[in-house]
Amino acid sequence: MSTATTTTAENAGLPAMLDTKDVAETFKRCNLAVYAEARRIYYREVNLNPFKTYSKHLRQMIEWWFWDWFAYDCTVSGIGLTGNESEDLRIELQYGSGAGISPFLALAEFMYDKDERIGTREIRDFRELDDTNFASVFWIRDASAVKGRLTVEDIIHGGVYEVADAHAASQYDGAHGGMIVNRIAHVRGVWRSCAIPIYEARRPDDPQIGDSLARSFRETGYKPDFAGLVRFFYGRAKDTGLDWEDAKAARQAGTLDALIKKASNR
Repeated sequence: MSTATTTTAENAGLPAMLDTKDVAETFKRCNLAVYAEARRIYYREVNLNPFKTYSKHLRQMIEWWFWDWFAYDCTVSGIGLTGNESEDLRIELQYGSGAGISPFLALAEFMYDKDERIGTREIRDFRELDDTNFASVFWIRDASAVKGRLTVEDIIHGGVYEVADAHAASQYDGAHGGMIVNRIAHVRGVWRSCAIPIYEARRPDDPQIGDSLARSFRETGYKPDFAGLVRFFYGRAKDTGLDWEDAKAARQAGTLDALIKKASNR
């Protein structure tokens, strides 16, 4: 079984990383049924509009987010991968909280057992990432390129986090507003970005907008999972059938309320 991992230089003090594409591709080779079932579930949940033309770049990103969703959010049966073809073919997707092991951790543990490049420090990084990662909508409170840090508020679940992300900190340097939808994890004592953002917007940046968004999520109790977040921005909403950009356009045109009312009367 061939796998690939990227580990950071020791003197950088950064955690080891395992590419979620490698996780998905490994399961695609070892157990196509699990991979295919997960992919069907993901695209059903994301619910792209079949009558809308999506750019090649966006389609590639949606597939990339599938790798992240599969690696981190799915669970598989047993101890995960063994390297034994007949054993690995018996792996199944598991449903329900606390069931099984994530594909990410399954590959990480397999590599720890079989790959001499993966030592105790690397597997500890992988286990911490697997245990703590989550995706949400974050409101940017502060960003410092010098520190390489963002201070963000989780507007779905609540809580404020200082996140190490040199690229995003440079991009949003000095910002005290804006939105970033991403996955973070607590590894080596620091919260870090561990995926490519689903959505980013520097404007609007009014703190009142951030407070309003937080209230909207919390008052409605709407807590989408990762696939739900992809759907929220790029797929068809269950009520209106609109994605984020279509909803913004309808709001600007003054037709959004009518569309929502029509959907609620169906």
